[in-house]
Amino acid sequence: MKFQSFLCATTLAFTMIQPVQAADINLTMSHYLPPVQGLHTDFLEPWARELEAKTEGKVKVDIQSGGSALGSINKQWDQVLDGVVDISFGLQGIPRGRFPCSQVMELPFLTDSGEQANTIFWKLYKESLKSEYEDVKVLALMTHDPGVLATTGGKRVEKPEDIKGLRIRVPSPYVAAMIKDLGGIPVGMPPGQVYESMQTGSLDGVVLPWAGLREFRITEVATNAIEIGAYTTPFYFVMNKDKFDSLPKSVQKTIDSISGDKLVAKFPAWWAKWGKGGPAQITQAGGEVIKPDAALRKVWIDATAATVKQLESDLSQQCPNGKELIAEARRLSAGE
Repeated sequence: MKFQSFLCATTLAFTMIQPVQAADINLTMSHYLPPVQGLHTDFLEPWARELEAKTEGKVKVDIQSGGSALGSINKQWDQVLDGVVDISFGLQGIPRGRFPCSQVMELPFLTDSGEQANTIFWKLYKESLKSEYEDVKVLALMTHDPGVLATTGGKRVEKPEDIKGLRIRVPSPYVAAMIKDLGGIPVGMPPGQVYESMQTGSLDGVVLPWAGLREFRITEVATNAIEIGAYTTPFYFVMNKDKFDSLPKSVQKTIDSISGDKLVAKFPAWWAKWGKGGPAQITQAGGEVIKPDAALRKVWIDATAATVKQLESDLSQQCPNGKELIAEARRLSAGE
């Protein structure tokens, strides 16, 4: 073999066995959801891969989902705050009490669509809620679609008085207060237990968005549903502030380019996608889905007015600028 050929062959072989160049920056993202859930497959995973692609591999994002050592729903905020993870997605309401002002988004009947709820929440953050998130870099805040009340066993709920005596699984203290004041029996349990409880008759119904009803297969056992839009739940998507500040300016700009306004605008369509087909599953099985008109929605709002007034009073005491915040949320809700 000629020397030149030997040199080329040796160089090629050496090149082929070299390891792929490692990323310059390794980030860890955590959340509490299973990796097959829509929030992971349509939002968190694509966001991470887009960041990698736009930084041309300089950044690598390792995602720790629910079920992993970093996947506890109760620890998402502490993990990102303490730098255990760099990026986290979690629920403001778990554990309770850490975001007293953001609870405004949980008030019953504040919004009537996912798009409206997300628009209001993001606007309130920019104008009034930044102090609750000053220790982190906020990538996005969002809510799910307004909740649906699904019942089983032929227990039809159309008007507020129809709830009396029914055992209803509730997602938050605010919804629990509403159900209780209407004569129902609020029940706290993990959503994964609702299917069996409704199937056996130990639970009469549940309040969840369509996406949740589908994810936990509750549409298979529900015989009736009413889209009362009773509540929304706020979520956060944040980054450790020190970590963000330590990144090269080019990477910071890339993160900002795929977060904030641009990202928040995507959430309503995703929630609609995740809940699509839920009403049809119930009606095709012989059940009924009620879509309240403005008059029926007002009946529900009037019936829960005293409850909402008390919740607003409680929120005003917990949140330093609570009264002004509630007034602004109501103004935005009214389209003013």
